[in-house]
Amino acid sequence: MNSILVPLDTSDAAAEAIGPAMELADALEYPVLLLAVGDVVVTNAMRPVMDSEHITAEQALQSYLGQHATSLEGRGVEIETMVIDARDPAAAIADTAVSQSSSMIVMSSHGRTGAARWLLGSTADRVIRSSRVPVHLVPVR
Repeated sequence: MNSILVPLDTSDAAAEAIGPAMELADALEYPVLLLAVGDVVVTNAMRPVMDSEHITAEQALQSYLGQHATSLEGRGVEIETMVIDARDPAAAIADTAVSQSSSMIVMSSHGRTGAARWLLGSTADRVIRSSRVPVHLVPVR
């Protein structure tokens, strides 16, 4: 199945990749797969929602993806969602692209440089280096 994989980490920056992915999906007539990887950073970011609604990290992430999928309805592109739990988001994204037969990964870069990039790493950079499918990187504005 040809699809476009869009990894999201609950940040506004990551969500900026959705627009360009939808444009490509519409032009290529491919479905879009919204992916959330439940790593420690993402789970911690979702903690207030999880605590207030008494739900698991997976449920919070599925709800997050569902909100995006609902907002994209009616645009003529099939939207699928997937939540996976992994310690290494970059490897999980690259592996999911292969296992789901995605033709492309469309993701944003948070634009970290210098010490922040060294300390936090760059998931986008690691995906680009390890992916067996093309990666379209959307700069954060």
